[in-house]
Amino acid sequence: MVRFNIRYCDRNQSTMLMNNKIIIALSFLVFNFFEVQAQDDLNYRVTYTLTFKLDSTDLESSKSETMWLFANNESSLFLSKGAALKDSMSVNVNLADIGSERWKSKTEAAKTEFNYRVFKDKSDNKMGYGIKLISDKLYYSQPMDQLNWEIQAETKEISGYQAQKATISFAGRDYTAWFTPEIPLTDGPYKFSGLPGLILELQDSDAEYVFEFTGFEELSTPLAYKIFPEEYKEIKKKELMDLVATYESDPISYINNYVGEGGKVIRIGLEGDDKKNYLKKHRERLAKKNNPIELD
Repeated sequence: MVRFNIRYCDRNQSTMLMNNKIIIALSFLVFNFFEVQAQDDLNYRVTYTLTFKLDSTDLESSKSETMWLFANNESSLFLSKGAALKDSMSVNVNLADIGSERWKSKTEAAKTEFNYRVFKDKSDNKMGYGIKLISDKLYYSQPMDQLNWEIQAETKEISGYQAQKATISFAGRDYTAWFTPEIPLTDGPYKFSGLPGLILELQDSDAEYVFEFTGFEELSTPLAYKIFPEEYKEIKKKELMDLVATYESDPISYINNYVGEGGKVIRIGLEGDDKKNYLKKHRERLAKKNNPIELD
C-alpha cells in the first residue's frame, strides 16, 4: 500500500500555503498521460496561441495559452504546452524537490486549463479525446471523417503563407478556419482536421475560442509515441465526461476513495474546516468554467 499523507500540523497556517500544497499534490497526480512507446515519429510541431473565454457570465475577459500540435502525415497529438511540461516534470521528478521554490516555479509554468489530449490516426479514421484520472488512463473515440467543411473562395496571407477560408458547424458552434496547402499537413488544432492543408487560424462566430498560428518547425528529434495503447481503456464519451465532472466537483474525496492497481491508495489528509474552505474556493473557481469549447 502506498500512501501520500499531506497533513496540516499548524491550523493557523495561511490559506495560501494550504492551497499551494493541495495544488502541488493534485498536479503531481495527473502527470504522464502518454507512455513513450515508439510507434509513430511525429516530426513536426505546430504552435498556436489559444485565446478563450471560459466564463460565460464575463465574456469581456479572456485568457490565453500556448497549444502544441505534434504531427506527421498520418497521425498527430494535440495538447497544451502546460500539459506537455507536466509530462516532462513527471519523467524527471525528484520527490525531494517537491515543495521547493524550484518545483513551485516549474509547477507555475505547467499550469493549464486544458489537461486533455486529442490524438488522431488517419489510417484507422479514428480520433480520440483522452485524459488521466489518478492512474486511470481513459479516452473516447469518434470517426475523423465526420467534419463537413465548406471551402470558400476567399484567401488571405497569414505569417507569409497563402491561406484559404473554410467554414464548419461543430459541437454547437460555428467556426471559420484559414488553412494553407503550402504546409502539407491535413490537420489543425483540437479535433479539427480534414482540409487540404494545415489550419493556421480557427475561431468560432462569437470569438470565444480563437486559435492563432505562431510557429511551425521540423523537430530534430521527433516525438515518438504510441496511439491508443492497449493499457488505455476506451469508454463512452458520456461516461468519461461524468467521471471528469465527479473528480472536478470534489477532487479530495475522489482521490481518497480511489484504489489503484494492487490496492495502491493515495491519501490527502485534509479534513474539517480545512477541507470545507478548500472545496468552497475550488467550486467557486470551477463555477467560472462554464463555457466549454463543445456546447453539444
